[in-house]
Amino acid sequence: MILLATAAAAVVLAGWARLAWLGYADRRALVRLPRDAAGPFPAVTVVVPCRNEAAGVEGAVRSLLGQDLPALQVVAVDDRSSDGTGEILARLAAEDPRLELVRVRALPDGWVGKNHACHAGARRARGEWLLFTDGDVVFAPAALPRALAAARALGLGHLAVVPRLEAPGFLERAFVTAFAALLSPFIGVRELRRAGTRAYVGVGAFNLVRRDAYERAGGHRRLALEVVDDLKLGLLLRRSGVPQGVADSAGLVRVRWQHGFVPSVVGLVKNAFAAVEYRPARAVAAAAVGLAGGALPPALLALGPTPLVRALAAAALAIGVLHHAEAARRLSGASGVEGLLVPACAVLLSAVVVASAAAACARGAVVWRGTPYPLDRVRAGCLREQDLPASAAVGWGEGLEP
Repeated sequence: MILLATAAAAVVLAGWARLAWLGYADRRALVRLPRDAAGPFPAVTVVVPCRNEAAGVEGAVRSLLGQDLPALQVVAVDDRSSDGTGEILARLAAEDPRLELVRVRALPDGWVGKNHACHAGARRARGEWLLFTDGDVVFAPAALPRALAAARALGLGHLAVVPRLEAPGFLERAFVTAFAALLSPFIGVRELRRAGTRAYVGVGAFNLVRRDAYERAGGHRRLALEVVDDLKLGLLLRRSGVPQGVADSAGLVRVRWQHGFVPSVVGLVKNAFAAVEYRPARAVAAAAVGLAGGALPPALLALGPTPLVRALAAAALAIGVLHHAEAARRLSGASGVEGLLVPACAVLLSAVVVASAAAACARGAVVWRGTPYPLDRVRAGCLREQDLPASAAVGWGEGLEP
């Protein structure tokens, strides 16, 4: 029993230490947005898929129209909204000719709604670069120019920018930043500079891509039935030979993921199964790792049979708390106290993965934005990592300081 407890404590400590180290390496690998972004700038088209975004779409679109760019086109796609989103967008389009409104009356067969909206918006694009974002994301005036400057200076074809998460409630903030803290080291930002690595990334709030690279890769047509479309766009682009990087917005891009703690949990239940490519074994494995990482340190700290076990558990718990605290400060501007809830958040995230898989299997469908999609169809349409060889992934910026 003592040997088993000691081994468990050592393994969980090694796991948390590894996670924290990878997180540190990824932070150092982030692209830095320049303070000044001098022109001339290429033409840019922003594609904004919108479905029932009446609460925040006007502020989001006005912030896009406020970007300091001379050749800007904003294509807002009203995807079957029923809450007045279309009327708001029509009014804004009448005020500013740079905004073009596309209305989707019915969803074609074989598409997830958001992906079809992105596809429809991209078809109207005139810009050399495309920015895919969401209808509730707010941009500072310099956000897009600075991102463009960074991408062009580094020779990137795709730049994802991590937004500042607006989460006023303590539990909401702790949960969403824990999700980011626990997931991000597995994405592998640190490996994007090296050719042939398996890493890839995409951020729904800010995916900036050269239009020619997007079209060569097949665009959203290749992602027609993807639920985690933003991440899989990153997979498609990088493994199509597009140089890819990630930047922290430093508050230039802001979004509230969900409005409250419970909606945040429910929102993640909707797509967690898609994130593991609808594979039950992966869902169980991910849940088991999260459960062990969250529950074992406090349990062994309280009940460990020897001082060594308790010391190892305390060290694992401390590293986990500090890792989460750093993510909370960086991603949401929080104090970091949220890190104290990392054990509970890790356990809850494990439950979310299991619940997502169970709900999809029980319904035989994935429900996204109010539309059900048959599980067998989205599973068949899933773009899997194994479908695209990592050997095609290119590096960039060799020898540059991170």
